[in-house]
Amino acid sequence: MAPAWAIWSLRLAAAQCLFWGPFIILLPRQSSIVYGFQQPPTDLFLWQGSGLIIFLFGLGYLIASQDPFRHWLVVLIGLLAKVLGPVGMLWSVINGQVSSGVLLLIPLHDVLWWIPFSLIVLRREKPRRPDSPIGASS
Repeated sequence: MAPAWAIWSLRLAAAQCLFWGPFIILLPRQSSIVYGFQQPPTDLFLWQGSGLIIFLFGLGYLIASQDPFRHWLVVLIGLLAKVLGPVGMLWSVINGQVSSGVLLLIPLHDVLWWIPFSLIVLRREKPRRPDSPIGASS
């Protein structure tokens, strides 16, 4: 049984994604302003697509919370997204594509999860080795 901190970390990450994903999908103009765009994107469907991805991450975290160390690959993918996402946001700010205000969201949406997700991945369930080689007779 996984410790409560691992289960609750994933449940809270899921809740966050299950809120933000639909917010972006259903209210793309308003959510883009919250994320630091000066003007809503011209192709709102692409922005809504990112909301769908966030929503799907939420479903993945919810599933992984049932057995965090067994579902460590889902957590690893989430961790990679939470490390690389801020890099992309910073790049967008540097290139003047979005306001620097978007960087205020990084601690709450990404950095917050680096430690618990890393600990889950590091304590992952290792594959079980059979007692005897495959095909060996007793």
